[in-house]
Amino acid sequence: MRGRNMWKIKEWFLHYKEAIRVSLLALFRWTLLAVCTGVLCGGIGTLFHLAVEWVTEQRTEHVWLLWLLPAAGIAITALYKATGCVGKGTNDVLRAVQDGSSVTPWLVPAIFLGTVLTHLCGGSAGREGAALQLGGTIGSQIGGLFRLDEKDQHILSMCGMSAVFAALFGTPLTATFFAMEVISIGVIYYAGLVPCIISSLTAYGVSVFFGAEPVRFSLTHVPSPTIGSIFQVIGLSALCALLSIVFCLAMHKTHHYLQKWIPNGYLRAFCGGAAIILLTLLL
Repeated sequence: MRGRNMWKIKEWFLHYKEAIRVSLLALFRWTLLAVCTGVLCGGIGTLFHLAVEWVTEQRTEHVWLLWLLPAAGIAITALYKATGCVGKGTNDVLRAVQDGSSVTPWLVPAIFLGTVLTHLCGGSAGREGAALQLGGTIGSQIGGLFRLDEKDQHILSMCGMSAVFAALFGTPLTATFFAMEVISIGVIYYAGLVPCIISSLTAYGVSVFFGAEPVRFSLTHVPSPTIGSIFQVIGLSALCALLSIVFCLAMHKTHHYLQKWIPNGYLRAFCGGAAIILLTLLL
């Protein structure tokens, strides 16, 4: 009986030998690609994190920097024009990942310097969109360097997104699923789960090594869940979703009308900076 079982195991192994070999090679290949992406994106994400923290401290100590916001807007507009990245943003990176089109590598210095300069002068610029743009662009460039096909380059772009996000916020697991979900609403690319989490953990390790502090929130009091609190959370979620829709529509319409009313990009940047200064002083 034992000999028969050993023969069956041997027969099964010989039958699936090629499949096992291909799977192990794929695992090794994606581990190597994910680690390389994680190291590079983790380094850039950490540098970005530290730069934003430093300029934020400078702005807090030197309030007069707010008055330079219009000039910063003009400088950022010039930077985007010089790098050929005018009009490029998160949606363009996501679209490029979806259809396999190329992303200009100049978007990396443009979004890096533009976001840092915005924070230095008191402007409003989120880091989540910057993380997606930086990571997606870097991942796409690495995929092109290794001549990966469209599907593999798609996964490597997600690895880059999750890596930069993990380095910025210190949340590798959240970064993994965020990158997998944000590509297409309602669809999760499970093929990228292992590469993305390896890339995220690598980038997180790089950020910790260089002293980047993860984003943490302390909850001092967590009430016990009740039927009433559950419905309150549901209602709050619905209101937040509604507010998000209104905000997105307002941003879209404002951008459209500003381009229509003020076609000159430099003048538009100057007016935007002046408007932020005025609202800051009024509030």
